[in-house]
Amino acid sequence: MMDKFSPPGSVSHDDPAVVRAMETIDGLRPSEQRELIRSSYRAVLAYDRTSDIDHLVDFAKNLLATVRLRSIPAYAEALKNAPRGPRGPEGTLNVEEVLNRLTE
Repeated sequence: MMDKFSPPGSVSHDDPAVVRAMETIDGLRPSEQRELIRSSYRAVLAYDRTSDIDHLVDFAKNLLATVRLRSIPAYAEALKNAPRGPRGPEGTLNVEEVLNRLTE
C-alpha cells in the first residue's frame, strides 16, 4: 500500500520491477551489495554538497542499467565466472575491440 505521504509518482515496495530488482540484488555477493550502497551514498553526498541534481540522475541511470544487466542470467553467469585479479598486458583489450565484440 502506498504511503499517503509519498509524492505523486512514487513506486510501492511491492511493485513488480522493485521485486525483480531486489531478487537481483539479493543474488549479488556481499562485496557487490556493499558497492551499491557505497555508490548510493556517494551520489547523495555529492548532491548534498553541490546541490547538482546530475549526481542523482547519473546514479539513477547507472543503477537501473546495472540491475537490468545483472538480471540477465547469461550476463550474471559470465560475471560470476570472470577471472579475478590483475591481468597482464597480454590480457587487455582496447576499447574499440571491446565495443566490436559487444555488437557482434
